Amino acid sequence: MPRALIWLLFLPVLTAAEAPDAAALPGKVRPRVVAADFVQTRKLPELDMDIRITGSMVSELDGRLRWQVDSPVRSVTVIDREKLTHYDGETKKLAVIRQETFPWLGALRDSLDDWLSGDRKRLERRFVLTVPRRRTLRLEPREETQKKLYRSVEIELSEDERFISRIRISESGGNVLEIAFRNVRNDPVLAPGTWVMPPR
Repeated sequence: MPRALIWLLFLPVLTAAEAPDAAALPGKVRPRVVAADFVQTRKLPELDMDIRITGSMVSELDGRLRWQVDSPVRSVTVIDREKLTHYDGETKKLAVIRQETFPWLGALRDSLDDWLSGDRKRLERRFVLTVPRRRTLRLEPREETQKKLYRSVEIELSEDERFISRIRISESGGNVLEIAFRNVRNDPVLAPGTWVMPPR
């Protein structure tokens, strides 16, 4: 699999912006759509440097996801039930990856459904769940494919426990990926071209 696409296997984690909200607040109605801004920092200890990316995301309850990077270089990725579509803002090129060509995309879809379900039993089939500290859920993958990519994921809830504020992914190679979410919106009114690719 191309190195540039490996991060997409983490999207089941990144779209968790609904699941802990539903699990942490029994009786609350889960939103159909969640939107948020993010700051993504990849820590590279061997090079003693950090790589920072900013952007925004939109996630639907049915699993469709839009992940937009604004800086340092604009790109937009949309995943639906049949394909992954990626737009590179620098080259202006559009790439489409279909599930029948890349079977791992089906596994990604299944994981997205698990996260969006907010169902603890479903999550426990794929992860060992622990609570290392208040407002933090730690997940360790059970599947060998995911173990090769990351050792654990920690999901930190906001002070009021209504949203995910930060996700920390400890990769198998020793690097750490952190995503901090801001301006989380439940069921926002989306722009008409939100799901159009290439983006307007």
